[in-house]
Amino acid sequence: MLNTAIVDPWSEIRREFENEICSIGIPKKFHKGELVFEEGRPYTGFFEIISGIFKVFSLNTDGKEAILKVFSPGELIATHPIFQPKEPCIYPGFCEALKDGELIYYPKKEFISFLKGNNQALFLFSYATVEHLNYFRKKMMENLFLSVKDRIITFLIESGADQGFVSLPVTKYQLASLLGTTPESVSRAFRFLTEEHIVEERNASYHILQKSPLN
Repeated sequence: MLNTAIVDPWSEIRREFENEICSIGIPKKFHKGELVFEEGRPYTGFFEIISGIFKVFSLNTDGKEAILKVFSPGELIATHPIFQPKEPCIYPGFCEALKDGELIYYPKKEFISFLKGNNQALFLFSYATVEHLNYFRKKMMENLFLSVKDRIITFLIESGADQGFVSLPVTKYQLASLLGTTPESVSRAFRFLTEEHIVEERNASYHILQKSPLN
């Protein structure tokens, strides 16, 4: 019977199918600024972050960057194209290392063969992929309807700043791209949040003092 009360489907896959996952995964190290994959290139598989920080982004025709998500250890990158039936299947964006780190690469062909032979793993991985896509939908809605201050609070909570002081994993310029606004708006919002004692700053680290929604 499939378990529908899943907290972390990928961790569950790793726990239940440890030998199979270890036999498929290929460790790869990346240096800061190095590209993991490029938008439009043939899709060959997805990645699990072991260490480091990575960003996924797109470029417009003028070369302007729009950051789609910043990924941390334990997260998966580029899972959903594995279910695309049409060929050629391509990577939908760029991925770059923001810090030196290690990824585990799971080749598409081998991982699909594993899923076909394990219904529980297929269910769990499908669940993880849907959650991943829901995250992007949620972020799109937040960028459309929330104030910059609210978006910053949400980002800080996701980074753990409601539990203690955390450093930003990206620059404020990159954060502006991620939040769909300008660096000037981000600077003004941070200034407001600290002056109003909603967020405390200490040595370029931040801690949320108030988590209630802002106006």
